[in-house]
Amino acid sequence: MPSRYTFNRVDDGFLRLDNNSGQIMFCSSHGVGWACRVVPEDRAALEKEIARLQDEVASLKQAVAALRAPPRPPAELAKPDLALPTAGKSEDAVKLREDIEQARVAIENAWRRLVDMIVAFQKDMMRKG
Repeated sequence: MPSRYTFNRVDDGFLRLDNNSGQIMFCSSHGVGWACRVVPEDRAALEKEIARLQDEVASLKQAVAALRAPPRPPAELAKPDLALPTAGKSEDAVKLREDIEQARVAIENAWRRLVDMIVAFQKDMMRKG
């Protein structure tokens, strides 16, 4: 179990960090012993940093949301007409349509894998950051 206080040597004494509350005190030697006094906080700087971090979190949430929902293709490109050819069409046309459908499925699967990898990478970066 870690200790409650962490001490760091400074010029005329020690800084004592309370690991439970986060309070910082300056401790120094006086004629009758040691005494510690609270180090004043720069509240404005803390508030500014909190606001900056909140903005950063909001922008990261928007980026995650954008990555989760890939854009939909335009309606005319969404599903090609794959109706069976009539008897008058050649076998080459049938083979071409089958090849196009296989290519479409392969591209769709590759896109999904790419989006999944990006989301996983972003989650990993957020855990490390």
